[in-house]
Amino acid sequence: MIYDTIISTGGATISGCFSSEIGTNTYRLSNNEAIGSQDIFFYDRSITTGQREMQLFLNGQTLLQEIPTTGEATNEIIYQVETGDFFTKTESAGVFEQSRLYFASNVATGALPTPVNSEFNVVYNVVTGGIFAGTGDFGLSLKSGISGQYTDSYFVDYDYFLNGQKVYDGVGVGVSVGVGATTFIPQFTSIFGGVVTNDNKNEFKYTAYRKIVRTHSITGSDPDIFSDTGFIEGRNNFYINGIQELQKEYLELYTGVIIIKSGLSAVLSGTNIMGNQTEENILL
Repeated sequence: MIYDTIISTGGATISGCFSSEIGTNTYRLSNNEAIGSQDIFFYDRSITTGQREMQLFLNGQTLLQEIPTTGEATNEIIYQVETGDFFTKTESAGVFEQSRLYFASNVATGALPTPVNSEFNVVYNVVTGGIFAGTGDFGLSLKSGISGQYTDSYFVDYDYFLNGQKVYDGVGVGVSVGVGATTFIPQFTSIFGGVVTNDNKNEFKYTAYRKIVRTHSITGSDPDIFSDTGFIEGRNNFYINGIQELQKEYLELYTGVIIIKSGLSAVLSGTNIMGNQTEENILL
């Protein structure tokens, strides 16, 4: 198992503050559940109105948002995506349609439709940075999109996904030139633990999401992590083998305890149900 925790650490000086000036007004941008019934899902349009701002997880697998192309037919507008998994509509559509998630269903382009039904878990984050996609090679096309928007980017500035599954440095994705060089190219080949080869490279879609500011990633083989950076409850993401887990499936504990030592006497102070102060010696 590979466990990956993305911890939201808050402001540089005041952890957890809500400020647009220092970029910590992000309480509503993570772990939002899309409301669905009868295979139709809706998102909170007051959070995001952009067509390239949403990182959406379908049963934990990351889907790619694409700006659709449009065409006109008799009394209707036709929407189509080429490589994306879902799209949203702008103010040109009706109010009801603007808040709906539309999943890819056009197989004319050769892409499979996105499987979705009302029993699935659909969760999304609002991405304030960049979303990039590439296909058909080992990562050069993904790099081209990144450098076109962020010239001075580094490999570690992004989270990477292969067909919607999060991959990690040395396990699924590597880098040419080095993580500290702006000329890096993501590499999804087998030499970096990936599964992309010359024979199957056209079967994969690579995506990269610019990391949210003031976050800290911990990746390893231990599901329980202990961070000395602190975190903000409810704004953290947790992956198992590249699949995002629902918040209700794990615990976020912030006790403030640095060291626990057994076999020593300790005093716990508290208030009983009658409101009187009590002290009790216990052995931890």
